Amino acid sequence: MSMELMVRAMKMKVGNPLRKLVLLKLADNASDQGECWPSVPYIAEQCEISERSVQNHIQQLVKDGLVRIEKRLADNGLNRSNVYHIALSGSGANPAPYGANPAPRGESPAPGGGAAPAPRISHSFEPVIESVNEPSNVPSDDGTPAQPKKGDYPAEFEKLWAEYPKREGSNPKNKAYQAWNARRKAGVTFESMAAGLQRYVAFCGAKGQVGTSYVMQASRFFGPGLEFNNAWMVSSQPAQSGVKRHSDTAADLEGRNYETRIGWKNNTQEGRQ
Repeated sequence: MSMELMVRAMKMKVGNPLRKLVLLKLADNASDQGECWPSVPYIAEQCEISERSVQNHIQQLVKDGLVRIEKRLADNGLNRSNVYHIALSGSGANPAPYGANPAPRGESPAPGGGAAPAPRISHSFEPVIESVNEPSNVPSDDGTPAQPKKGDYPAEFEKLWAEYPKREGSNPKNKAYQAWNARRKAGVTFESMAAGLQRYVAFCGAKGQVGTSYVMQASRFFGPGLEFNNAWMVSSQPAQSGVKRHSDTAADLEGRNYETRIGWKNNTQEGRQ
């Protein structure tokens, strides 16, 4: 943690209290050179805001010239957490100007000419190898749902979404994913939801509901009601048709017994009403 950066960040005017909180958290994790690399989920947890909100505020800090992002790749080509360079006036030892080439991966700029480069030190207690590809469907703090981008959904969810019965009317994919993801985080297995979906697909097919509004929205199917746990059995017994109504056909009139009260009443005006 750099106390100098913390003090300077506290004095900065960024125009938004949550944005300032994010800046303070970056400064809290930064080295004296103004570098840190906490993941977005970690910042969101510490600041008690959504991951989408963290991403939005960091992008605005970049536009304001207070933060510079250096993307990193692991040796296997996968994304690692970003390195954030905090660029507050006069902070750190020889902070790199914007547009300058960043220091080699794993090294910080030397504090003086000829000195050996100092190793980067993480001031965070969380792993630094997490992916920078954060889900984009997390709603922001103002309640506005974010629009998911192509490729954001996991392969497991895409498989279930492709098998889900078509529905007349709305069936938002992002809300279905949020419900599915919440169940997965709660410990529900993919196999359990997949088996439940197979039963529901068979049920809708047997009932002739595919393509109609009788198909429930996927967000409800994967929602907290755990609809995928239902048996979704199709009854083999014909439905009860209720009381048989008499008609006024010639065959019906000939077949009535007018010696009984019921037969006579059905042939009167009162019985026809």
